[in-house]
Amino acid sequence: MVSLAKLRVVLNWQRGGLLAALLALGAFATASVNAHESTPAGRVALPVHAEASGDKCVRDTSYMKRHHMDELKHHRKETMRKGIRTTEFSLQGCINCHADKKTNSVLGKEGFCQSCHSYAAVKLDCFECHASKPKAATALSSMPASSADTPAIMPQQVQAESVDLNSTGGVRK
Repeated sequence: MVSLAKLRVVLNWQRGGLLAALLALGAFATASVNAHESTPAGRVALPVHAEASGDKCVRDTSYMKRHHMDELKHHRKETMRKGIRTTEFSLQGCINCHADKKTNSVLGKEGFCQSCHSYAAVKLDCFECHASKPKAATALSSMPASSADTPAIMPQQVQAESVDLNSTGGVRK
């Protein structure tokens, strides 16, 4: 059995160790916060807003900063589910106007979309499917008119057509 005196000694050592650990943690936290004070922008670079190439945005800046995602989602729903195509809140319209003049894209360190999304720590997943450059800069629009009228076969289509349904049960090899 442990005597009461020994138990007090052990508890005092544990209390002292806990206090030392908390003091060390507080000193480390303070040092990491103060390490960024020398930079004017703080820990995260402020977003870059290059001048837009259009006359004016579809709505005022404060509204678009707050609600652009709601408008893009609404436009997507109207287009995908109802077949209604308008240009007021189209993603391509935003890209055509806000693409950086140097890189011709809304992505990159100084890209209109990516700089704000990095600053706000918000995932930017629009461009996993959509082009980040204006339509005039895409490969399809630079093709001759006769080639653009003929549908091209994509590699995914060729692969999908080569699946033998009888031997694989519909599963790709």
